[in-house]
Amino acid sequence: MMELELKKLEETIKNIHEEMFYLREREEEMQNRRTNSRMAWLGFLLLGICLSVAGLQLWHLKTFFERKKLL
Repeated sequence: MMELELKKLEETIKNIHEEMFYLREREEEMQNRRTNSRMAWLGFLLLGICLSVAGLQLWHLKTFFERKKLL
């Protein structure tokens, strides 16, 4: 009787342990996806900022040379 009860408890503990590992793996996977998504958006934002700054620099140089009558 006692052995049967101990085996049930052991099986329950084993199931809980396996479920905890599964949940931990899923949590890590979700965090990696979230981080990758954020980094992708940050990359696009920085690309947009760099292109905007390059456009402003070109516009500024063009107006500068037009004022100096070099263009």
